[in-house]
Amino acid sequence: MGVNKRKVTSREAGAATVRRAKGEQTRLKILQAVLDVIAREGTRAVTHRAIAAEARVQLSLTTYYFKDIEAMIYEAFHYFSLRARPDVEQFWEGIFAYLDHFSTVELRRVAIREAVCEELAGRGADFLVEQITDKPVGLAVEQVLFTHTRLSPELRQLGELHRRHLLEPLEALCSLFNRDDPQVDAELFFNTVTTLEYRALAMPPDKVDRAHLNSLLRRHIGWILGLKRA
Repeated sequence: MGVNKRKVTSREAGAATVRRAKGEQTRLKILQAVLDVIAREGTRAVTHRAIAAEARVQLSLTTYYFKDIEAMIYEAFHYFSLRARPDVEQFWEGIFAYLDHFSTVELRRVAIREAVCEELAGRGADFLVEQITDKPVGLAVEQVLFTHTRLSPELRQLGELHRRHLLEPLEALCSLFNRDDPQVDAELFFNTVTTLEYRALAMPPDKVDRAHLNSLLRRHIGWILGLKRA
């Protein structure tokens, strides 16, 4: 004899959808609290009680959504990595759209390369200033992610994926001017940029020197473009 199954009403389905949405909002609120704590105090400061207080949620909710501290930290880093991508992708879309205006022949001309160097350095400096002044938590979290990959194999893999996502457009840029070993140029430039970003985290936002950042970027980009002195 079959078991009668009651049909779910549209009102019940709607209520269930609302509950799931609220649950996801709470989960993301907890993840953001984890990122805020990591940015200020590092991963050792992440405890269920500290995160509940930061997120202003009940302590039981941190254990409800995450099985342990390691899972909470991993999910927070993963959330950060996904959320950081659109800004980076939009920046590089603008860079390559600008470069598409030049033919391969034009990009061989010194005068064109000098103009490109100035443009890229200016855009890069603007992007760095925005990240440093408006999104310092993200930079601090990124720094921790790159230096704490030993915590677990999963976190190590996530750190490498995030780093790869940042390096790929740099390699594409360098390959336009260096067909032999663009990865080397990209790696050096990436290290320069991250050093500038992380060092600036210790400065008050109003002390960030855009002109100095522009000068440093112009010199390095000029080297990539094969200019004798940019």
